[in-house]
Amino acid sequence: MKKILTFAIILSFFLTAAVTAAEKSEKQYIADLDASKDEKVIVAAADWLGKKEVKKAVVHLVKLAEDQRVNVRLHAVMALGYLVSKKDDKSVAIINKVMLNDDSAEVRYAAVLSSIRVGSKKSIDTWKKVKESESDPFIKDLIKKYEKKLKGK
Repeated sequence: MKKILTFAIILSFFLTAAVTAAEKSEKQYIADLDASKDEKVIVAAADWLGKKEVKKAVVHLVKLAEDQRVNVRLHAVMALGYLVSKKDDKSVAIINKVMLNDDSAEVRYAAVLSSIRVGSKKSIDTWKKVKESESDPFIKDLIKKYEKKLKGK
């Protein structure tokens, strides 16, 4: 029984060490945003950096919010929602621009969610414009629900 317990402890130690060694560093994920051509790698990096709230990634994600690939823009905007502060005018402006102008309704929806999460007053005028011009029913519904929530406070 002691041999099995000892073996299990040693095995768990090596598995933990292997998983830790396999995880990339913050710098490597940021480098993936800039250097990788693989969409899956970029998306994984954006998701990880947003989840870990790595503020250094904001500049890189802002660039990707205007990428040609829809999935890259989507994940960049979602990550920005976790990283951008109300005071970061440049990044808020990018999120606002995406809300108004992106060709993809999914990306615009993600930008609306990110805008809600950031909560910048600099987005109020953009919200009004989106409310007037948006054709996607899901985005319109999201805006209506959020407005109701704000009025209820």
